[in-house]
Amino acid sequence: MSDTPRPPKELPQAAPPVAVPAPVPTTPPKPFFVRAFSLSIGQALRLLLISTLVGFFVLAFDYAPGATTFDVGGAFTAIIHRAFTAIGWALESFWKPALAGAVVVLPIWAIWRLVRMPFRK
Repeated sequence: MSDTPRPPKELPQAAPPVAVPAPVPTTPPKPFFVRAFSLSIGQALRLLLISTLVGFFVLAFDYAPGATTFDVGGAFTAIIHRAFTAIGWALESFWKPALAGAVVVLPIWAIWRLVRMPFRK
């Protein structure tokens, strides 16, 4: 055993103080229905416009999903004739195309919003 003096052990240095972040105010989560179907005014107007355009074509072309016969030439002529007639009719009564289009557009829109729901913030 040697009698040489050992250097004193160094005491561990105290860690610098850690800044504690201020608590972040949290807002309660929105209900599912609100998150899925809430709209801004601009989004509602855009949805109304799309519904009106789709309804315009649905009503102008007398779309009948149960019809079994189809003639390409007659369909093209009918489309042109009915398009001009429908433009005048739509200018007189705006609500009919909007309502007819909403029947088509709103279910598609609702399904799309539900499908995208897991990916929204």
